[in-house]
Amino acid sequence: MINEGFMMIMKERRDRMKLSIIIPAYNVEAYIPRTLESLAAQTVPDFETIVVNDGSTDGTEETVRRFAATGRLNRIRIVSQANGGVSAARNRGLQEASGDYVLFLDGDDYTAPDLVESIFGSLESEPEPDLLFWKWKLVSEEGKVLKDLYGPAPGLPAAMTSAEVLRGVLVEQRLELWTASVAYRRELLTAQGIRYTEGCVNGEDQEFTYKALARGRTAAFIDRYLSFYLERNTSISGVYNVKKFGFADAFARAAAFMQERPELKEASEALLLRHMLDNYFYNLKTCLRSGGKVSIRRLLQDIDRAYPGLNGRMKERMQHWRRENRGIKPDIHSFLIAPELLQMLLAWQLAGIRFRSAVSARFPAVSRLRGKETAAGS
Repeated sequence: MINEGFMMIMKERRDRMKLSIIIPAYNVEAYIPRTLESLAAQTVPDFETIVVNDGSTDGTEETVRRFAATGRLNRIRIVSQANGGVSAARNRGLQEASGDYVLFLDGDDYTAPDLVESIFGSLESEPEPDLLFWKWKLVSEEGKVLKDLYGPAPGLPAAMTSAEVLRGVLVEQRLELWTASVAYRRELLTAQGIRYTEGCVNGEDQEFTYKALARGRTAAFIDRYLSFYLERNTSISGVYNVKKFGFADAFARAAAFMQERPELKEASEALLLRHMLDNYFYNLKTCLRSGGKVSIRRLLQDIDRAYPGLNGRMKERMQHWRRENRGIKPDIHSFLIAPELLQMLLAWQLAGIRFRSAVSARFPAVSRLRGKETAAGS
């Protein structure tokens, strides 16, 4: 009798703390079955799934409808709209959501079977945090783990302030949040008017998370690996596309939210300097790698046309970094001497990588020996 009463109380609490999982889907016919399978395998089924078909031109919508017809997900809704980009699809899902908490999961990523159970368990011990976040891994299509930021890291407290999380991400750089490793209290998002910036194709996810942390107060950490980010070769990060430099505006918008709270000053400054420069150089390099024989001067001209004044602002930040003597950054020093020098350094780095790959392929025994020497010396 006591057990039945306890189970009823738990069910009532879970019903009050409903979770909405929002999946923006564009041409993910080959991937979304795994995403939905991971949700159907949840140990606790008390959540709703909202799939926003963002004008897919393949069989994504039909694939989702076939899965929904199996009845393996208790509450699944399919919303279709003209293609507006991932931010528009996420905003539509947020508009349709009824859960107390919302989680954004892309249509090619997947979750651990205890995701929902772990979220509800955390909410039992840490009632109504503004955000919950957990461990995650970057994986290849073959299932190989490509990145595990939390593996060697010491444990984190279950309860944190949002300011502590922002500091951990931006200042200490010991935390890394990803779109599908965070659940947000929906009331916070609606009350503060926090939405994804439509039209922004890079940095919009970080902008959203940083804004929520800036306006929120409390966060809960779940010490489990609960979501898996699938790295695909078709990612925008690997193509020549100057729209990637829209990240700078996204970071500036997020920093404006932080600047309203004095205790977030250090995090805001780190975002506008260190992280802004790191992302600028990362995108310069990926564009140069994928742009064939395009020169860095041509790339900088393309950036200036798309985002007038951005290159000048980045150069000012580089000069500020150097004046403050914040450590040696070869990218900054070479760029300030001449942008062409940065492109030359990148070419040398790529040549070295190709040489090592060729040696490894031709002499695998040497490669294994080098690996053992590295391990012994670590």
